[in-house]
Amino acid sequence: MRRIYICLIAIGFFFCARQEKALTDQEILVNQLIVNAINAGNPNALDKIVFSRLQADGSYLTRINASNLDFYIYFYFEGNKQIPLSEKDKLTWDIAFNRYKVATNSGETNRSGLGGTCKSNTTDFAVASSTSAASQGCNSFTIDSASTTQGIGGAGAVYVGNALMTEWYNYTIGNLTPKSDIYLIRSGTGSSIYAVHIENYYSDAGTSGYPTIRWKKLP
Repeated sequence: MRRIYICLIAIGFFFCARQEKALTDQEILVNQLIVNAINAGNPNALDKIVFSRLQADGSYLTRINASNLDFYIYFYFEGNKQIPLSEKDKLTWDIAFNRYKVATNSGETNRSGLGGTCKSNTTDFAVASSTSAASQGCNSFTIDSASTTQGIGGAGAVYVGNALMTEWYNYTIGNLTPKSDIYLIRSGTGSSIYAVHIENYYSDAGTSGYPTIRWKKLP
């Protein structure tokens, strides 16, 4: 019996010795900020979707953290989720953002992708998301290529992406404002089409590079 007591005391001492002090709220916050800072430069970290909310009309409102200059953030409509950079050569993504620049799963971005975009002839999202692509003047789709955009500040910027959809904004010094244009995005598999409107380019804190898109699959 004495041996049992000794063992129990020893186990209890070992357990107490191994317990660590609980982190304070401030320490947890600092650790999270460190993780966020590391992930901000990691295109495979699946934390770039700020939110993706179903709306009353069946569309989704999705905000993407595409603020890093060095890479695109890829989004898959059907799965309503981010796709890592390591899978960009697959068909399971449909639209991507690198700050204000836009790419589809096609052309120079992914030669095996069957995506692309067309600008609808209507600016009424309810109409664009409920009628056929043909009725919106979209019998062909623009695929990705090496293009030049006006760039922020007026300087030309060379990029690989979708030249048509990267015209989504009006630019004044220090501010990007979405046009009313609605784009039809053909999925990476080529089997579905989605109506997309870019609603905003800024986070709630006013940080640029956070495009918010409204999207819905065509019937």
